[in-house]
Amino acid sequence: MLGLLCALVLGCPSAAVGNERPTGTPPNILLITLDDVGIDRFPSYGVHPVPVRMPVMEQLIAGGVTFDRVWAMPSCSPTRASLLTGRFPSRHGIMNQIGPGDPNEPQLDPAEITIPKVLAGYRSAVIGKWHLRSAGNPTTHPLACGFSHHIGSMYNVGNAGYFNWRRYVDGTYAVETRYATTVTSTDALRMTHYLPEPWFLFVNYNAAHAPFHVPPPHLHTYGSPSDEITQFRAMLEAMDTEIGRLLAGVDLATTLVIVLGDNGTPRPVTDGPWAQDHAKGSLYEGGVRVPMVVHGPGVGHGRSDALISVVDVHRTLVELVGGNFRAQDSISFAPQLSAPGTPGTRQYLFAEKNNSPPGGATGPGHERAISDGRWKLITDNFGQQFFDLSVDLIEANNLLQAPLSAVAQGGYDDLIQALTTFP
Repeated sequence: MLGLLCALVLGCPSAAVGNERPTGTPPNILLITLDDVGIDRFPSYGVHPVPVRMPVMEQLIAGGVTFDRVWAMPSCSPTRASLLTGRFPSRHGIMNQIGPGDPNEPQLDPAEITIPKVLAGYRSAVIGKWHLRSAGNPTTHPLACGFSHHIGSMYNVGNAGYFNWRRYVDGTYAVETRYATTVTSTDALRMTHYLPEPWFLFVNYNAAHAPFHVPPPHLHTYGSPSDEITQFRAMLEAMDTEIGRLLAGVDLATTLVIVLGDNGTPRPVTDGPWAQDHAKGSLYEGGVRVPMVVHGPGVGHGRSDALISVVDVHRTLVELVGGNFRAQDSISFAPQLSAPGTPGTRQYLFAEKNNSPPGGATGPGHERAISDGRWKLITDNFGQQFFDLSVDLIEANNLLQAPLSAVAQGGYDDLIQALTTFP
């Protein structure tokens, strides 16, 4: 423990573990989540006329595989729990964002089989935001969920902002006044030298979650904007710059890099193509459709239109590097990594939420969405909405407001039947 504190708090090089890479070692895994980043703000998706300037992401896109149809959950905590467990929210119990002040909210059960528990021969750490622990429960919760170390914030940085936040090191925190986005990259870089290979790093940037602000000027090119939409863009470019610093410090020839958003763009900084009530927190595409890029050894170049769920990362990693797969909802997208044009095996995308206390899988707040890539159904206790995404990506035309064509009726009936197979 003293060695870790020295390495991560003081940056002592002598505390680093020797990292000679044994012959035949599986790739290191760097799984990066971007907070509140939908495809409308990410390069190369083409759904917004003015994407954010993110040159590092553009380089990853050029050298890896970009997935065009990826669904997360509508908010942070359910996505992170589903990503780690390979299970949908109704199964792991995290149906909505966990509030930092309520000890009665559900948290990720340490008994859940998470990615670090199943990867054969890997040492693991989570860097940055956790947001899977209820208030009043142990601050070592990430360690109970399978990680060897946690360095970062337990929740969002809070109203005090990115220059005044709690940074935890394996359960002990101190107030941090350095810029959170920069600290996350620095901590991740130090951990790559501390852990023996092969390592699995789950790196969760707080950006570009509120509070919106102007980052340090050397990290972005947006000047000193006063409006939140431009500040959000500046925060994303600053994060892109810091991810570039992180990637420059690892061997990309031996590191599998996965970058994805945890949910859609927040409503206050959404200015198209979706309406603000179709953004983060909703089951519309603006709330659940997220960017994902994969780069690394054995990964091809190009784009994939396979249907991918956030739960699928779990099985894919196990298939790629070995381990004991036990995630019931996860489907591997490993074939698309080596050959992006390979058809996917997932037939349906699924997402759900529940805003009703205590956030369980029943009650009037339970909402679900399902899609086969073209047709999409959103259902809750108050009704249904049905869309043809091939011509209506912004989901402005609920087809159930008029008689359905024979083709649409077939799509609707299929989704109704398929929904019975999901939680």
